[in-house]
Amino acid sequence: MNPHMKSRLLKRKFQSLEYIEQFIGHYQQFLDTGLSALTSYKDYKKQNPTFVPTKLMDTDEWLWDIKVRPNFLRMHSSSVKAMNFAKKNNMDYVDGLAGDMRGLSRSMDGIREAFMDILDPSVKEEYLSLWKITSREARNIEKTINQWWKEDSILKESITGPIDEQELKNYLQPGESL
Repeated sequence: MNPHMKSRLLKRKFQSLEYIEQFIGHYQQFLDTGLSALTSYKDYKKQNPTFVPTKLMDTDEWLWDIKVRPNFLRMHSSSVKAMNFAKKNNMDYVDGLAGDMRGLSRSMDGIREAFMDILDPSVKEEYLSLWKITSREARNIEKTINQWWKEDSILKESITGPIDEQELKNYLQPGESL
């Protein structure tokens, strides 16, 4: 597939309802995983009264309670609204949601997940994996909606994630060919 057509089809994919639904699904899973981990940690503390958390765990729990949890709940609510608007072909809320995900890294500066260390390791792995996947999808959507792509960067799998050329054929419009 020639690079120009591949770029065009990727842009269509990253604005498609299917891709947006995938992104919002990952977004919600990411948020839910973090919130569930916090609840599990608090339950663990209640069930193990002799457990002495580290200072970092105490700090992270406090920060998650006052900052992360309310933010995640707001973001979850916003994701539902964004999906409803995307179904009506209004991408403004999706763009905002993608920007929120991108900005999350900055707003989480100094806030870690130390409390997750006492949970099953798969919880933190899932949380961090979903963060990575969702961040990539958010970046792809935001760059596409706002036309921020440098022509060759959209073709780099290290930026966009895996590119399946067979799947991209689904985004050909009537009368187009490779």
